[in-house]
Amino acid sequence: MYWLSSAEGEKFVKSVEDAYEKINRAGPNPMNAMDIKKVKQKKLTTPVEE
Repeated sequence: MYWLSSAEGEKFVKSVEDAYEKINRAGPNPMNAMDIKKVKQKKLTTPVEE
């Protein structure tokens, strides 16, 4: 999270570049690689239910 005022244009640019860099380092979303149909069919349980 970034705290910016309207007079801090350079700081805004830096914060956007920083966020962009962090997203790129994180890589692709692992949820996109999952087979959603299989995930929906799998019964989710809590530790108490097991």
